[in-house]
Amino acid sequence: MKPGKTLLSAIGLGVVGTMTLVAWAVDKEEKVSLDQVPPAVKATILKEAAGAEITEIERETKNGKTVYEAEFLRDGREIEVKVGPDGTLLGRKVEHEGDDEDDITVDQIPGPARKALQQLAGGAKLLKAEREKEHGVLVYEAEWSVSGVKHEAAVTADGTLLETEQIIPVEKAPAAVRAAIAKHFGANVKVVVEKMMIVVYEVEARIDGKEKELLISPTGRVCEGDDSNDDDDDNDDD
Repeated sequence: MKPGKTLLSAIGLGVVGTMTLVAWAVDKEEKVSLDQVPPAVKATILKEAAGAEITEIERETKNGKTVYEAEFLRDGREIEVKVGPDGTLLGRKVEHEGDDEDDITVDQIPGPARKALQQLAGGAKLLKAEREKEHGVLVYEAEWSVSGVKHEAAVTADGTLLETEQIIPVEKAPAAVRAAIAKHFGANVKVVVEKMMIVVYEVEARIDGKEKELLISPTGRVCEGDDSNDDDDDNDDD
């Protein structure tokens, strides 16, 4: 948020010895306390903060419309919410490690992306939705539940699948996975297991006699690169 300020521009025009003043109120931002906002706005802010310390509240007026912005920290992340005068939540922005992640409504997901996510969810209703930028590409995530089991998926704006996640009971994980969990966490530790399916494209090429391999995500991010010399593959049998 920008520091609160009021900008007022005025132009004076002299006509037949009289002065006419024309003024435009460009915008207005001012810091306010929680007790200075309407009750409905206060209730929404407190609900969103969920006990976190509210660090700042601003009242913005632009083009005759008033919006309240509140900031608070939760789990080490700075969260900003925008609330209308009637208490309607207009938006939520989560910032962490220099990246922006916005909580959005399902209706704000582009059509192709929403269709792809709904197909993955089947008949289940899409619930929580998020939008973030990965390698300069907008990514849309949605969450749904089937028989009490949480599912998530991420797609690009055109509906290209990036990954899916599903929380599963430990006993439904493969035996090798259960053995590794027991080895690293112990037998009596409660753990959460997510089954993840990540989409990558494997690209191979031979350049100057060397095999080169890249793993590339649908957003264009290079996940892994490997250069190897295949001279050993060309050994002659004497």
